[in-house]
Amino acid sequence: MRNFVSKEPIHFDPETITVLKETLDDAWARLLPHQRATMLKSALAERLLKSAAQGERDRKRLLDAALQDVAA
Repeated sequence: MRNFVSKEPIHFDPETITVLKETLDDAWARLLPHQRATMLKSALAERLLKSAAQGERDRKRLLDAALQDVAA
């Protein structure tokens, strides 16, 4: 198991799930083709879920978390 996964299940309300889906799509669209070739979309999703599990709900901060350390 990864460090960010708590022992208790984490549940997201429908609005948060929508925000996460839209932010994931936005983050993926912002990647250049060569970045998409070397990164899995699931890695972006994992970053988003980690931030959301810590309570983040702001789209901009979620997007920044997903794209953090992505090489240009």
